[in-house]
Amino acid sequence: MASFCPHCGAQAPDEARFCMKCGRERTPEREPDVQGPSAPPAAPLGQPGQPPVPPLAPPAAPPPPAFAPGGPSPVGAFFGRALRGDWAGSAQAALWPVGLLVIAAVALAIPSYGQGSDVVVGFGDRMRISLALLLQSLGGGFEVSASSGSSPFGGGDSPFGSGGGDMGAELSGGAALSLVPLTVTALWILALCIGVRVLRSRLRARAAVPGGHPTPVPGTPGLEAALRVALLVTVGVLVLGLFAQPSIQGVRISSSPVLAALGALLISLTVAAGMLHRDDLAQWLAARPGALALVRATGTALRALAVVLVICSVAAFISIAQIDDLGDVSDVSDLGQADLSPLVLALLVLPNLGAMALGLGWGAPISFEAGGSSTYGGGYQHQSFGLSELGDVTNSWAVVGALALGTVCALTVGVMAARRSADRREQFLSAGIFLCLFLLLGGLGGLGVQATGAASDLGGSGTGSAGVGLGMAEALLFGLLWVFAAAFLAPYLMQMAGARTGIVPEPQVPPGAFGSAPGVPAPVTALPEAPAEPPAPNEPPAPNEPPAPIDPPSPAVAAALPTATAAPTPTPTPPPGPTPGPAPVYDPHTFQLGVRPAAAPAKSPRRAGIWVATIAGAFVIGGGVAAGVLLLQGNGGKDDKAGRDDGPAVSTEQPATSQQPTPAPSPTPSATPDQATDPAPDATPDATVPSGYRKVADPMGFSFVIPDVWSREGVENGSQITYAGSTGAEHYLIGVIPNAGYTSYDNILNMEKHAEEDKKKQDYQRIDLRRNTFQGRQGAIWEYTYRDEGGRTMHGIDQSYVAEDGTEYTIFLVGQQDVWADLKKTYRTGLESWRLTN
Repeated sequence: MASFCPHCGAQAPDEARFCMKCGRERTPEREPDVQGPSAPPAAPLGQPGQPPVPPLAPPAAPPPPAFAPGGPSPVGAFFGRALRGDWAGSAQAALWPVGLLVIAAVALAIPSYGQGSDVVVGFGDRMRISLALLLQSLGGGFEVSASSGSSPFGGGDSPFGSGGGDMGAELSGGAALSLVPLTVTALWILALCIGVRVLRSRLRARAAVPGGHPTPVPGTPGLEAALRVALLVTVGVLVLGLFAQPSIQGVRISSSPVLAALGALLISLTVAAGMLHRDDLAQWLAARPGALALVRATGTALRALAVVLVICSVAAFISIAQIDDLGDVSDVSDLGQADLSPLVLALLVLPNLGAMALGLGWGAPISFEAGGSSTYGGGYQHQSFGLSELGDVTNSWAVVGALALGTVCALTVGVMAARRSADRREQFLSAGIFLCLFLLLGGLGGLGVQATGAASDLGGSGTGSAGVGLGMAEALLFGLLWVFAAAFLAPYLMQMAGARTGIVPEPQVPPGAFGSAPGVPAPVTALPEAPAEPPAPNEPPAPNEPPAPIDPPSPAVAAALPTATAAPTPTPTPPPGPTPGPAPVYDPHTFQLGVRPAAAPAKSPRRAGIWVATIAGAFVIGGGVAAGVLLLQGNGGKDDKAGRDDGPAVSTEQPATSQQPTPAPSPTPSATPDQATDPAPDATPDATVPSGYRKVADPMGFSFVIPDVWSREGVENGSQITYAGSTGAEHYLIGVIPNAGYTSYDNILNMEKHAEEDKKKQDYQRIDLRRNTFQGRQGAIWEYTYRDEGGRTMHGIDQSYVAEDGTEYTIFLVGQQDVWADLKKTYRTGLESWRLTN
């Protein structure tokens, strides 16, 4: 017979002891057997007269478990709040940076750029091209491609010119420009900050109660608003990027809209989140000292970078404005009557120029690379412009100014890091972040061009590239030297100047080291550290509070007052007002804050002088190392004299090179110029000497005109005289070979063979080599270019001839290709003034 469990109500066999569902023991009592209506059940034992216990009814089935409805995850809830937020305010904030791009593109598209009445590129196309150029500031690209008889470099029906169409060849090609106008980037971030500030004021106004106090809003409203702003800005930049892809007569321009949108998303999200979530972020960082130090160091580095970029950009702009004949660089008269001012173009890339100027001031050169390959050959060229080249192009004061600019910028970084950092680790962390940001700007601030082309019918193709930028390896090396040296010395420099920093703490004043003057009541709250002393035995204890300032105590009571009230009070009372009496011992204007000792020892002038000399020496050493490394690099790691042995003096196969000249006494060979060997200029000025030059008469039997700043530097091998400037990169090398048994033409042919085999003269290229007549005598002229060990392209020219007495004279001038236009005038002036004095 089946029965039910009294605990769970499950049905189970009558003989089962345990319930098969709940596992609990069933009750041992069973329902009594009913024999008949006349047989009443027996009363249970021990309870006579009680009615029988009725059988237990099966309990009701337990209710099914109630499950709460599932809520969204924290990430889902965040995005839900962001999507349901205030889109109108976010749209107003996003309108500022997007509108800036549109306004700038319209402004750049207004000029017709010399097209005149025959307009090929209309206003709409010019605006789209301008947008493509501007979007490079956010990470976009600028690519030009053409095919089917047109070329981006001119040909067919190209709007950039005609040519190549008559050759019957189908041309195709493309070009990509890589230039990040950092001025546009800075203005774009500034416009975004303005829009986000307006949105933040709007959010605070909406979160305020009628009383004017802000109501705390749970969650992350700042991050939600930042996400909305970033999404709207990204969409706006993407739409502009898709619009900025015109196609003009077969020439297509691409702006890489996806890359520009990703750059806009990253920048806008970072800026908006930092401004809108600043308060909550500060609370989160308060419990994490490491993250707080990193954020604080990053802020210090960004401020220092902004200040340094402003200084260097202004210096670079002023330097560019002082260049003579600057208008010739921007002459586009072939396109029309309008000229483009290079100063306007410089404003668009002013931070780029500032980063290069800072690197140049620290010793890093500006590198130029160009190369290409085609079906018919290829080539590569590399040049650099550093401190040594700056001195060659201008003068030595320009090098001094560049080093001074680098020193000022390094000191600015060090001082700002010292003022805003809590300890040494944070200070050096700020310096390291600044260096990383500087290298990032140096990498982004360059200019690069890549081009490809092919002519299908001719079976030819080629690729080429060119780029200008800061030398990153040298920038890293010299940046480490300058930045961390300034970060180390700046706290001590500020301490000497009397400024307070968190890195070099001020000395602590021991408690009780000073007091008030005799007869003057001292405020109780001014000496909380004074140890308590028992009161005098004949005087009652003083009260716990100081006397009222209106009734000052007598001198005797005032003397005992500090000892009786030295115990700290829960609420300090304000110091008493001015009372008549003697003046205090110390002058409060002598100290900055807090309580100061009565007299401070004067700082030793000798110690201050030692610190000044140490700091000056450190920066002189730093600048000297930078300049020395660059000079060594420019001269191939050798001194000036060793670097000049590549000049074509005489053939080494001629035995006459060891003979001494007989007409004039030979000076003692010396590597350095001295008063005995340096030829003095003529006593009477020559009317034929041009301005900026001077005439010299050499003891070796000749005279000619050289620049004012050049001088004689000595004699090598007994027959080679050098005249050079301060750097030695451009110089004359005069060879005097008595009794030469050869012609100058044969000697030059022999020297050319050695030049072609010389490893110091890479990429040797002959420009001219021929016989000629010089001052009525048979001679030869030789002109060529080569690349030295430092990677510089050098230009040399040699005029040789044999005089009547059989002495061969070689007048050789060498210098960098960049300044050859000026050197050619110097060489022509020297040849016209050449005279023999023996």
